[in-house]
Amino acid sequence: MPLYGVDVASYQGRPSWPRVREAGIRFAFSKVTEGTGYTNPTWAHNRSEMLELDGFLPGAYHFLHGGKGAAQARYFLEKAGDVSQFAVALDVEASGANASTAEDWVREFKERTGGHPVIGYFPRWYWDGQGRPDLGFFDTIWQSHYVNGSGSPSALYAKVPASWWASFGGEPVSLLQFSSSGRVPGISGDCDVNAYRGTFEELRALALGEEDMPLSDEDLRKIRDIVWNTDTAPAPSGSAADNPTWRHVNIVRDTYTSVQEVKAALARQAPDGEVARAALAGLTAEQIAEAIPPELAERVAALLSAGGPGGA
Repeated sequence: MPLYGVDVASYQGRPSWPRVREAGIRFAFSKVTEGTGYTNPTWAHNRSEMLELDGFLPGAYHFLHGGKGAAQARYFLEKAGDVSQFAVALDVEASGANASTAEDWVREFKERTGGHPVIGYFPRWYWDGQGRPDLGFFDTIWQSHYVNGSGSPSALYAKVPASWWASFGGEPVSLLQFSSSGRVPGISGDCDVNAYRGTFEELRALALGEEDMPLSDEDLRKIRDIVWNTDTAPAPSGSAADNPTWRHVNIVRDTYTSVQEVKAALARQAPDGEVARAALAGLTAEQIAEAIPPELAERVAALLSAGGPGGA
């Protein structure tokens, strides 16, 4: 069973995204901009409501026109705002758009976002009409091929043949728009419906680049602080502590204190530099050799023959 998603523009008005999520939809793309002069008036509504949903991947797309792709990418980013939590798609299907303009858009977008993935909505029928160009500049392809009729995403997807998922343009097809006549609670009228064959975690990794994106120093600090101050473990046996669990910060601190106490006790019994000799004094050469890496055996034997610890 695939994951189902929708994509919307101003035609769908202001969807009730909580109802969409309750209907089982796991991802959605909202149109943001077109060319360098149009912004979807419902984008702000879609953006804020989609971000509030749990177990849901929000998405944003730009409808590409012919001309300067880089300028259109800058316009998209200006109107979209921070897209780090959004799947981003580029819609290439009309208005003089071609692979060259799309590649310019992707290059500019990635330079300004640190390499955020771009999904290419580049239908096979349009790709054929463009002379079958290489689409390797996209991270993956969003294909469209429609079944007949209208209804729920699951009912419509039952009509989809496996051949519609075939790769083209040098990239795999990861998303399939299989109808423009889907019926989804929370969306007025028909809408485009889409499928993804994989887990939600895999979709997030594909769309957000999570597997390849290192954690920032700030992210690492937050994670460290959360674990350091909240994670717990059973208190040591015989502990008189009122709390039956210790925070790891306490365990590490107390262990460090114990180590310092042991070091101080050893230092009182033997001067610095004598502790190791004292520990080795009662061992034979064979026992020492067995306890260290083989490549050091000869060096140990040489030291012992010179009258070191454990010698005859």
